[in-house]
Amino acid sequence: MLDHKEKRNNINNEKTFLQIMLAYESLHKTVSVALIVMLCAIISYLYLSSTNKIGEIYQNETKATVVELKKVFLKSTIDNLIQELEEDRTIQTEHYRNVIDRRYDIFNTKSFKDDNFVSEIITDLGLASENNNMSQKWTVFIWRDDNTVLYDSTNLFNKNIPSTIENIKPLLSHYRIFHYGDKACIFGISKNYIDSEIKEAAARKIKKLKFENDSYIWVNEILNYNGGENYAIRRIHPNLPDTEGMYLSTDMEDIKGNLPYLMELEGVKKDGELFFNYYFKELNSDNISEKLTYAKLYDEYDWIIAMGVQNNEVDKYIAKTNEEFKSISFSHSLKFLSLLLAMVLLFIIIIVLIEQWRLKHSKKLLVTELQFDALTNAKSRRFGNEYLEKMFNEFQSNTLKPDIAIMLFDIDNFKSINDCYGHCVGDLVLKEFVPAVYKTIRNSDELFRWGGDEFIGVFYGTNKENAFTLAEKILETLSSLKLEIDSELIRLSISIGISHFQDDDQSFTDALKRADKAMYMSKAEGGNTVKQL
Repeated sequence: MLDHKEKRNNINNEKTFLQIMLAYESLHKTVSVALIVMLCAIISYLYLSSTNKIGEIYQNETKATVVELKKVFLKSTIDNLIQELEEDRTIQTEHYRNVIDRRYDIFNTKSFKDDNFVSEIITDLGLASENNNMSQKWTVFIWRDDNTVLYDSTNLFNKNIPSTIENIKPLLSHYRIFHYGDKACIFGISKNYIDSEIKEAAARKIKKLKFENDSYIWVNEILNYNGGENYAIRRIHPNLPDTEGMYLSTDMEDIKGNLPYLMELEGVKKDGELFFNYYFKELNSDNISEKLTYAKLYDEYDWIIAMGVQNNEVDKYIAKTNEEFKSISFSHSLKFLSLLLAMVLLFIIIIVLIEQWRLKHSKKLLVTELQFDALTNAKSRRFGNEYLEKMFNEFQSNTLKPDIAIMLFDIDNFKSINDCYGHCVGDLVLKEFVPAVYKTIRNSDELFRWGGDEFIGVFYGTNKENAFTLAEKILETLSSLKLEIDSELIRLSISIGISHFQDDDQSFTDALKRADKAMYMSKAEGGNTVKQL
C-alpha cells in the first residue's frame, strides 16, 4: 500500500495532468475558433474583394455604355435637325419658284399701259406699299431696249444692262425675265431672303425643342475659320438668350482652363463634326460640371450646331447604382458570416458564378447589338472595321497569302429613289438588298453596311476569276428583284467594285480604295456592272 506522502504525490500528479488536459482542450477550442474566425475573415475578405472588383467592372461598363448611348442621342438629334433644315430649304425654294412662275404667267396675260408699265409691275409685286418685308423679298430690275434703267429695286445697276443682268442672276434663287414691247423686267426672290426665313424658322424651332435634364441645342456662326478674336457670333441659345449676338473668341477658357471654342473650331474644320468635353455651369445652379458635347458644321450657313449633356447625370446614376450595390453586398455579408464554412464557400461560388455569367451575358448582348446594323440586319461598320483588320493581319502573317476578295456595293440611283418615293421606300430598298445578297453568297462570307447605300462584302478564299463570277451572280439576283410601290415597279441594280489584298498594301484601306475606285468605274459606265482592280 502507498503511504500518505505517495498518495499525496499521485493526487498532485493527477491534478496536474487534468489541468494540462483542460488547458489543452481549451487551447484546442480557442485555436479552432480562431482558425474558423480567421478562415471566415479571409473568405469574407476574398468575397468582398471580388464583389467590389465585379462592382467596379460593372460600374465602368455601365458608365461606358451610358456615355455611348448619350453620344448616339446627341448625334442623332443634331443629324435629324440638319436634315429638317435641308428639307425646309428645299420646300421653301420650291414654294418661291412656284410663286415667281405664277406671277410670270399673270404678267404674260396682262395688258399694260406703256406709261404705267413700271408702276403696275411694282404694284403687282407689292413694292409700291410701305411693306419693308416686300422690298426685302423681291429683287426687280426694269429697263428699256435703249439701255435706259427704269427701275432698280436694290441698286444693282453696274456699268451696263447686260453685265447688270448677269450679276443679278446668281443672287436669286429663281428668276424670270418678262418682255413687253420695248421694255423688259427681270424679277425674282433672293437667296439671302430665303436663307433669312429658314434661319428664323430654325431659331424658333430650336427654342421650342424640349429635352430632359436641361439639355438644349445652340448655334454659333463662324465668321473667320482661322479663329482668334471675334471668330464667331452666337446666333441661337435657348437657355441664354441674352448672349445671342455675342462675339466669341477661340481664346475663351472654361473654369478648368480648357479652350472649348478652339477645340470645336479645329474639330469641325478637320472632320466636320466632333465630340468633346468642357466644364460649364449647370442651368439654374452655381454648380460646375463636365459637359459632353457634339458639334457639327452646317457649312451652307457656316453654322456650328451643337448639343450637350451634363456628365453629372452619368455620375449620379453610377453613384446610385454603387450605393445599391454596396447595400446588397453588406446585407449578404452579414448573412454570409453567420453560416458554416461549407455554406460560406458555396455561397461565394454561387455569387461569383452569377456575377461572371451576368457580366458575360451583358457583354455578349452589347457586342451583338454593336455588330449588326439596326436597319438592314447586315453586319455593322464597327464590325466591318474589326473584321477587315483581322483578315488583313491574317493575309500578312500567312506565307501562302490567301485570296481575300473585297467587294464594294453601291445601289444605283438610290438618291433618286429617296427623292421620288421618300426615305421609307429607300429604307425598304436597303432591307430588301441585304437578304438578296445573303441568298447568293456563302455562310462563311461577311456582308456589312459601310454607310448610306454602300455595303462591303469580304470573301475569303475567292480569287479574281471567282470573285468576278460571284459579283455577276449578285448583279443577276438584284436585277430580278422588283419592288411594287403604289402600283409602280421599282427595279434595283447595283454597281460593284472588286479588289484583293496585295503584298504592298500597308493596311486594309488600300484594298478598299481600289474597290471604291473600281465601283466608281462601274458607276461611270451607267451602273449595274462590275469592275475589278
